[in-house]
This record gives sequence, structure tokens and C-alpha cells, in this order.
Amino acid sequence: MDEIRYTLVLNRGRDEGYDVRELPKEDFIRETARLLPKPKRIFCGLGDFLEIGDYNNLLDSIFFEKEAVKFEALLDRINRKMSEKGSIPSSFLKLAVYFPDFLLKNVPTFCASTIGKKSRLTPGARNLIKYLQDYPIIFLTAMPYEIAIEFVRRVGLDSENLISTVYRVMQDDHRRTLYAGGIERFISGDRKSLEIEKRMASENLGETDVVYMGRGEAGVKTFYTVNSIAFNPSDSIIPVSKITLYGSSLESLLVLFNFEGELDRYLLSNQYEEFLPSLVVYSEKREKSPALIELEKEHRQLQNNIIGQRIEYEGESYYSVERDIEVEFGASTFDIKKVREEISARMERYHQNPDEFSNKVYVMARERYWSLI
Repeated sequence: MDEIRYTLVLNRGRDEGYDVRELPKEDFIRETARLLPKPKRIFCGLGDFLEIGDYNNLLDSIFFEKEAVKFEALLDRINRKMSEKGSIPSSFLKLAVYFPDFLLKNVPTFCASTIGKKSRLTPGARNLIKYLQDYPIIFLTAMPYEIAIEFVRRVGLDSENLISTVYRVMQDDHRRTLYAGGIERFISGDRKSLEIEKRMASENLGETDVVYMGRGEAGVKTFYTVNSIAFNPSDSIIPVSKITLYGSSLESLLVLFNFEGELDRYLLSNQYEEFLPSLVVYSEKREKSPALIELEKEHRQLQNNIIGQRIEYEGESYYSVERDIEVEFGASTFDIKKVREEISARMERYHQNPDEFSNKVYVMARERYWSLI
């Protein structure tokens, strides 16, 4: 029986080409461990990295029924309009305007926290953080704090490990914390690279002292300017990340952190066999030939299919998560039915007049984005 081979690519640039090395497991593990200087601090994108996107759908489905579909279509229309006008990221529209000022305004923050507690984690998230627990880790995300902090806590970390978007809050007559509309801080796109640069300056860290890991939600600038690892990345990130890795679990990333063979026992075990990445690309220059990009896309599709199957068949279903949230709300002291009625009443005018909704969201997004720069 032929020994399984694993692919390591050394990319010399778009015009200079690349070398493909097909290696047996032990050689592959040894060679990939040499690609990354041992960092003093790790930064991670949380969105689409720890979580798989449930929270976005859950926020709409928990508080809306059929109306959510209509508003999603309107948001897509506004996104297209905004993309023609400038560089405002698409995540800003939903996370910095629609959620805080339309959907969640006057809603108890407890509701968002519950969604963060129940939403599904990406396969391998807990084990990845367990093996990297000796490194200072900071997660950066455009998600609101009340949701993001629950993901971070579920992998054994806490608020000191999180930089997130923050919505304005207030206290009601019963001293409950409610969303007040508006935001205090937004973290996405170029702001992620700025946060990393600020932390590097304050702690006197050099380029090789830090590494950023994510998939693409941070925007191109973060991957292009920071020593980076992209995990099954989006099309825009493939050409610019220093290292790209394609695997079926976040644990696949551990081959890059095997400094001095400290993880050999786990990485060489039969238990880890299914998590070994099928492809790792190290780039001397952050540009790639079309042929290499196509090779990476093939591996991304393969690994994303495996991840999708693992999520679907090995863990909780999306609908079981919805049921768990409903049970939690039912056992709480606040009236979820009343909250939904208030949201529906507030949004009814926009349901009847979608053009008003589109114009209002567009103007708010444009003014708010530039005021935060």
C-alpha cells in the first residue's frame, strides 16, 4: 500500500513560479514546522473562524419570521449601492447599522448573549486553543461584544482576549441592560490591522513576533501587512497571505506551531491523521501565479466540503440550536413574545415602505462609517 503524501508548496511569486513537494507524513510535519517563526502573540479573526455563521441567521430568525427575508434582500441592494460609492465593507451595513438601530434596539442584551452561547463552533476550535494556550491570543471581530465574548469563553479565554464591535447600551426601569441603538466601536476591515499595529507598538513587537490567523473576514490589508496564516481562505486572500493552509479542522493549523517538535506526539498519532492539511503554501512573495491559485481553490473546496459534512453529521444541527435558544428564553424572566411584538411593530413601517428603509440605512451607514475613521 502506497504511503499517503502531503503537499507543501514554496511560492516564489507570480512570475517566478512555485515548487511542489509531495512528502510523507513525518517529513511534511518536520518541514511545515519550519515555516513560521515562533510568535510572541497570536491574533485571530473570530468571524468565520471560531463560529460558522449561525449567529447571523439566528438573530433574524429568532426575532423575525418571514419578514427577515425581505429585509435581507433590501440590505443586499444597499450593499451594491454602497460598493459603487466607496470602500465601506459589506459587514458594516449589517453589523453597525441594521442590527443595533433596527433589529436590536431596546432588546435585552441577554438575547444576544444567549445566541453566542448556543451557536455552533467550527470543528477543532477548542483543541486548537488548548494546544496554543501558552501563547497570548487576541480575537478580533466585527460581531457585537455580547455575542463574541461567549464564543471566546467557550474556548477557555475571556474579555482580555477579545477586541470586538461594541453597541451602545442603557438600563431600563427594571435595571436590565438593553441595546440603545448606535455603536461605540466597530472592528472590521482595515481597523483590524490598525488594532494589531497599535498592540505591536505598545508592546514593542516586531513583524515576526506576531501572527494573524483567519479566513478572509478581516479584509485584504490585514493579511497583506501582517505576518499571516490563512485557513481555507476566500479568493481575495489567497494571493496575499504569507502562509495558506487547507485542512478539515482548525486543528490542521497545529502543524505550523510544532516548534522543536513539541507537538510531535499528537501530530504523528493516528488520532490526528484525519486533521493533517492536504496543502500548505509558503510564499516568499505575496503574489501567485493563476495555476497556483487554482490549485489552492481545489484544496479549499475539498476541505470545506469535509468541514461541512462534519458540521452536519457530527454535531448539533442548526434547528437544534434554535430549539435550545427558545428553551433558554422560555426559562428566563423576560417576555420574548413581547420583545418580538415590539420589533415587529417597529419594523412594520419599513415593511410597508421598503424604499424608506433602504434610504435610511444607506444614509446612516455612510455617515457613521466615515465618522468612525
